[in-house]
Amino acid sequence: MEFRLSCIRCGSPLEDVGNPVRCPGCGGIALIEYDYEKLSSVITKDGLARAPPGMWKYSPLLPLTERDAVVSLGEGGTFLQKAERLGEEIGIRGLYLKNETVNPTGSFLDRGVSVEVTRAKNMGYRGVRCASRGNLGASAAAYSAKAGLGCTIYTTLGIELGKLYQAIICGAEISPVKTYDEAIRMLERPDGLEYVISVTSPYLLEGVKTTGYEVCEQLGWEPPEFFIVPVGEGGHLSMIWKALRELDRIGIIDGVHSRMMGVQAKGCSPIVDAFRKNLDKPIKSKDLGMTFHDIAVRQPMLGELCLKALRESRGYALAVHEKRILEATRLLAKYEGIFAEPAAASTVAALKVALEDGIVERSDRVVCVITGSGLKDPASVKSLVGRSGVDTPIAFVLTSSLDSRLGRTKRLILKILQRHPSHGYLLWKTLTKELGLTITLPSMYQHLQELMAAGMVTVIDERGPSERKKKVYALTKKGESALASDLVG
Repeated sequence: MEFRLSCIRCGSPLEDVGNPVRCPGCGGIALIEYDYEKLSSVITKDGLARAPPGMWKYSPLLPLTERDAVVSLGEGGTFLQKAERLGEEIGIRGLYLKNETVNPTGSFLDRGVSVEVTRAKNMGYRGVRCASRGNLGASAAAYSAKAGLGCTIYTTLGIELGKLYQAIICGAEISPVKTYDEAIRMLERPDGLEYVISVTSPYLLEGVKTTGYEVCEQLGWEPPEFFIVPVGEGGHLSMIWKALRELDRIGIIDGVHSRMMGVQAKGCSPIVDAFRKNLDKPIKSKDLGMTFHDIAVRQPMLGELCLKALRESRGYALAVHEKRILEATRLLAKYEGIFAEPAAASTVAALKVALEDGIVERSDRVVCVITGSGLKDPASVKSLVGRSGVDTPIAFVLTSSLDSRLGRTKRLILKILQRHPSHGYLLWKTLTKELGLTITLPSMYQHLQELMAAGMVTVIDERGPSERKKKVYALTKKGESALASDLVG
């Protein structure tokens, strides 16, 4: 299907040149538009109903040519779960969960990455590269492997291990950098052989919008009163709104009445703050030690687009406390059997707040989008185990599951922390310079995360000369006991 690109900021038409696509006039990102009048005679409800399940049933509304061979792992077509038990618990009847955790790599981003890697493969690129905090890199690695392309991922220290392991096992080259801003800058270096997968790419965004198409079809083409979506960069919420408007323009739904609700955590909420102050652009958030990386984006690159979608839909933006997000993660698993990462379960936490504040009526139909699997970020939900009523012997097994495979590196880390708490770089320097251990900085952080998961190491905040908080690692009583009894020897 023919399509065209235009700048979201100034509206100028753009040529499909460069990677990623940017407006040469104002630097704005591009969005894709179609000939909706023509599509209205091509796409029908009956035709969609007869098509095989999955996101590619909406291919006339995706930016590919008929010659393109799709690179797919079976993304899309995810379950829309009627949440009777959870709805009864929190006091709403019409609650639905769009379960994106069942995508091939456990994240909604598989939809967009499938489009991106399809494009890279058909354009003759030898590989792809991206900057990622976790889910995007895991997805890029998997789809690149399927396509037979190389994959380079620029990531920061502290990435969740589940996502890092996914990328590594799929053969991606991991290139760690200090900050996410530096990772983004690495993508700006020209390379004619590698295709850049970016969260601002109009092609990736077109893939993720299919979440909105599916929900509407699964509800009999009667969209809900509210879509509640986690907000990191802001692309998913923005594109679900675009999907609704497109369905209206081609006559599949009768008007757009849904309202969008974006969710962030109180520790990092630049879009919520801007929404409340009636600003058009998010203000860079302070780093308050947010632990849920997918919704801890200090300067969202699609924040302007997200705020526009919130206002056009007469929606809301809510910041929810981390404790409430963790509690929602527990409720989602306990009542509906969905183990989501906390960033994904934030939509349930926001719904509870919205019901309490009267933003959402208890008679409304609401779709909470559950964007990623909890298996990707088990460390963040570890604290729930001790508060979930698990029998003591089982809890001991869970918290001690790493004890039997602690080796020399972890033993040395514990011994250093036994002398004094240490921040990550100093700990790595001690291991390599003083003790002569050959270990990369990312590998050391992997060991630290595993020790934290075993309950032997914890994190404390310590103010430095600049009064900025540093993440400092310290030995726990369990770590002391392990050393004393030679459990790690």
